[in-house]
Amino acid sequence: VKVSDLAEVRIGNAPRLGMVQFNREDDAVEAIVVMRRGGNATEVLARVREKINELNNGILPKNIKLVPFYDRQNLIDMTVHTVSHTLLIGITLVLIILYLFLGNLSSAITVALVIPLALCVSFIAMYFFGVPANLISLGAIDFGLIVEAAVIVAENIMRQIEKNSNGATQTIIDATSEVMRAMVFSTCIIIA
Repeated sequence: VKVSDLAEVRIGNAPRLGMVQFNREDDAVEAIVVMRRGGNATEVLARVREKINELNNGILPKNIKLVPFYDRQNLIDMTVHTVSHTLLIGITLVLIILYLFLGNLSSAITVALVIPLALCVSFIAMYFFGVPANLISLGAIDFGLIVEAAVIVAENIMRQIEKNSNGATQTIIDATSEVMRAMVFSTCIIIA
């Protein structure tokens, strides 16, 4: 049995399996740019924009243009703004509330300085373990957890300083070691 016995054989186009429409245009070509793991999204987007301009202004015919319809740069900028805004508001609130409740400005400043220090340590650990700084990992850094531990330690240090007349250094070491085990275990339970 030959194919010609069953059907008419001729050269033609492959059957169309899908179609992309954009802005009510019947036919369009769609492409997605995928960033490699560990890449910097802002740098990649800048290079993609350069390539699009190069293609539109010299390589493609005049009636064909590449037009991006979704650019993640706005999302990245909003996320960075939100994180920095939250950081500043968090530090300010910690300063005000701790000063009102503890009545000690140096303790409030110490606890407020723990926030950027903890973030720096988190970013360094993310870098060494190869964790990308994306929306999920930035959202996983919990300001409340960081502040809670610092507040408990600072409050216990102040309580011990008021109660003891020993040297300040030894009192701080004793007060910190007194709550250290509970803080480590509570943090591990919250993370798990």
